[in-house]
Amino acid sequence: MINYELSQLQDNPEWLDVLRAYSESTPDEQGRLTRVHDIEGIAEEHLPRIHGKLIAFGFLDFELADRHEGVFYQLTSLGRQGLIRLRDTGADTVDETTADEIVAENDAESDEAEAEATTTLLEEPVTTDESARESEAA
Repeated sequence: MINYELSQLQDNPEWLDVLRAYSESTPDEQGRLTRVHDIEGIAEEHLPRIHGKLIAFGFLDFELADRHEGVFYQLTSLGRQGLIRLRDTGADTVDETTADEIVAENDAESDEAEAEATTTLLEEPVTTDESARESEAA
């Protein structure tokens, strides 16, 4: 699947321009980025469609804040990897080997997060009816 996403980035240079704009932006203290409205070479009326595609393909995440703050964005790991991958190749072609490495990295990150969540669950104390019965009997 990663090859398809990378090929979409490669085939849509304006998507890369938007991702680059976010990667060069300064995040707030919570790591969020405000929406980019002005990117050289891209008409402002095209930005909503591009944002939608980047979110749909998993290159960009968004967070709805309250009505005063609006929407915040954040590059996903796939978005950062896509920028790196296509920058390294000059956006010529998507290499199967590198794409497989990116998939493996994503899987490893996912496995680590899952293992961490499982460890946390296992470390929580469990109270049972049996221990309650023992304290009542005493």
